[in-house]
Amino acid sequence: MSNSIIDIVKQAETLLGTSEICKEEQSRVKELHHRLESQDITVSVIGQFKRGKSTLVNAILEEKILPVGIVPVTSVVTRIQYGEKSAAVHFDNGIIKPIKIEELSEYINEQENPGNKLCVSSVTLHTTSPFLKEGLTFVDTPGVGSAHKHNSDAAYAFVKESDAVIFMLSVDSPINEIEIDFLRNAKEYAAKFYFAVNKIDNVEEDELPAYMEYCRKLLCSLMEVDSIMLFPVSAKYGNGLEALKSKIQEDCKTSVKEILEESVERKLKDILSSARVRLDLYWNALKMPAGRLDSSFNQMKTCLAELESKSQEIASELNMETSNDKYVEISNRLEIELNQMRKVLSSSVSQLFGIEYHYELTELNITENYKFDHSEDNIESLKNRFLSQTKQLCDELDSTLNLILMYREKNTITVARRIEDLNILNRQLRKLKSLLH
Repeated sequence: MSNSIIDIVKQAETLLGTSEICKEEQSRVKELHHRLESQDITVSVIGQFKRGKSTLVNAILEEKILPVGIVPVTSVVTRIQYGEKSAAVHFDNGIIKPIKIEELSEYINEQENPGNKLCVSSVTLHTTSPFLKEGLTFVDTPGVGSAHKHNSDAAYAFVKESDAVIFMLSVDSPINEIEIDFLRNAKEYAAKFYFAVNKIDNVEEDELPAYMEYCRKLLCSLMEVDSIMLFPVSAKYGNGLEALKSKIQEDCKTSVKEILEESVERKLKDILSSARVRLDLYWNALKMPAGRLDSSFNQMKTCLAELESKSQEIASELNMETSNDKYVEISNRLEIELNQMRKVLSSSVSQLFGIEYHYELTELNITENYKFDHSEDNIESLKNRFLSQTKQLCDELDSTLNLILMYREKNTITVARRIEDLNILNRQLRKLKSLLH
């Protein structure tokens, strides 16, 4: 690449700062700029609920710093960094509250803070574990796929911030569709993956190779690579952890620059795409007569409301479904419904505002036969995730529409100048994105 990634990030930060429409994207790029300069890497432990993520974090740090339990425990993102032992809770309203380590479970334990009723956005811990000494930020995330949909939401959201990922699997449950979906999402943003296969203490030694080979073939296919490194571990008893720790520490010493640059490049693509879609929508809205613009906005709002109402109706139908034998069938049906909603939104934006508003559609492979973990809350989990994804689709588009209204201008000369400025900015962003791999 003739331009270094930090040069491209600097250019993106400057360009996005020239338009009030792109302030959110500029803020995200500033964070990427800071990461590249500080060379601090974020390694997140992610995966389905009850795979042993918090237990693994404790074992790697050689300290029982996080609460663990037989039911889903972690309800918020927990960052752990090197320093004198301390803890602080970050709330949604911006308040940061120092707490004692002993009070931690009151804020991150699903049983003590059900549904995150305390509105905790994240928790930051400091400890003097040697594992963190090289500037690594270690992150424990809520598990996806449980009945607590806010946990899945938090996990999916944080994936975008991860540079490297320890993806947790478990020998007591074959890789399932929830994990496959989550992994596909994570690979769009993280640059490095360490696959930990936990609970090897639960199987006979001669049975483990077959399961590892099964995981290897499936993960190679999902990651679109020829080979992959797996780490069989027992977080509970500490077996196999040294190999995983050594590999991460080695990478943090020798490859942190490469990992960060690839991570930032992946995230920057997403940010620039988001900015260009926002600009296109605003550009077309500026050209509309005021009366037509108001009418288009009202029709779009109606469309969003109807989609959210439809998603509630679909979810209500699932309340009568109790058989988890239909998990795969229902999962596919809901993905199809989401794809249809994305198509409706794209078509509506095209008809009302005259632009292509593109959504990636989920591809469903119905020929593969995977074994699924049919736990009691799977159907409820599917329903909650579907409602959350529908709301996110509608909220993101609604936010963009509201921003356009805020900056609407009726003066013809001002509108013409803004249209020209947006055209120039859009071309510059397109050119900048073309420099990325």
